[in-house]
Amino acid sequence: MEKRMLNQKKLQDLTLTAVLAALVLLMSFTPLGYLRVGAVSITFLTIPVAIGAMVVGPSAGLFLGTLFGVTSLIQAIMGDPVGQLLLGANPFLTGCLCIIPRALMGLLTGILFKLYVQWIRGEKIVPMIAGGATASLLNTILFVGGFIGFYLIYRNHEEFGSFSVWGIILSVLTLNALIELWAGIVVSASVSRALVQFLPGGRTHGAERDEWYADTEEPATDPATEEKTADETPDEKEEKND
Repeated sequence: MEKRMLNQKKLQDLTLTAVLAALVLLMSFTPLGYLRVGAVSITFLTIPVAIGAMVVGPSAGLFLGTLFGVTSLIQAIMGDPVGQLLLGANPFLTGCLCIIPRALMGLLTGILFKLYVQWIRGEKIVPMIAGGATASLLNTILFVGGFIGFYLIYRNHEEFGSFSVWGIILSVLTLNALIELWAGIVVSASVSRALVQFLPGGRTHGAERDEWYADTEEPATDPATEEKTADETPDEKEEKND
């Protein structure tokens, strides 16, 4: 019975991960995934990655984050202005910059979410709000950090001549970060909470999901039964126990 339940949970996790992967692909190549502001793109692809990392676990976050990074590289190849700038300087490092920060973002979001659950006992939505915010902030910090390193190495390359690189970085750290953070908190947390309620047992992170929600749920009681138990005398309770 226990093995059957474990297999069922694995199947649910694989199914949910596949659905989220399809959502990443859909958002990547439609206006759903990006908000273009001049040469800079505000992405909402951290949302399905955060949901997978929180509801399924770090391995799903790593997979979905890597997929996000691969689609970012494809976007760069297809003509994204900043992507074209980076590809012109060094295609290999551009691939690393697109993929590695997003993969780490998904993995670390899943790991940190598990810690949030342990630290914030008795709460269901607060760890998810923290997880959604973590995904957005990690995506910004890791990508901008990599981008600055890339620029410092190739700042004398002719491709950077027509771009205000520090202007792009400032835009990402302000407008992009705020919008992505808001979307990550509101959408990721609310969707993850709904999925947890939908899944059998109300769970997150495999077997640990049941334990988390079991600790925070009040056992259902029947008011009529409570009233009857309160009216019983000690002798009647002893006879019932015998």
